[in-house]
Amino acid sequence: MNSSISILSKCSILAVMFAAGFTAQAQAIRIRVINANNAHPLVEQNVSVALLYGKDEKAPAKYDANLNFETDANGEAQFHLPEPAPVHFSAHVRLTSEHWHSGCVALVTTQDVLQKGSVQALGSELTRSTTNAKPEPGVILFLARPFTFIERLLYPLIKQ
Repeated sequence: MNSSISILSKCSILAVMFAAGFTAQAQAIRIRVINANNAHPLVEQNVSVALLYGKDEKAPAKYDANLNFETDANGEAQFHLPEPAPVHFSAHVRLTSEHWHSGCVALVTTQDVLQKGSVQALGSELTRSTTNAKPEPGVILFLARPFTFIERLLYPLIKQ
């Protein structure tokens, strides 16, 4: 009887330690960059994140406030929030081609992104495929649209 209690208590202790390990892990945020016309991922795009701690917020002792990433084969970059997490952060995508439209900067509330997610696009330029883009918890989705033929022709004139 003692051995069964001993095994049961050891299993309980391990289960509590295992559960505590999951809650102590930092929460991950994914940033996705996709082509708004066909939903294909945009790879090797530069993504910057700034953790924005206010004057009244307690920042971690050691953390990097400015993070830089590059999107992977799935058009994603991921980072883990420090503990305590900031109330706000910003994400910025610098597209490698000059021939893309994008809602390139997102200033978001950490809690909103974790609970609901965020979709960033140029509002008047949504296509059928992008109107179906739904926010996912823990994800900021950037929708980039390639320039049209006319925009490409006019771009050198506007760039000056």
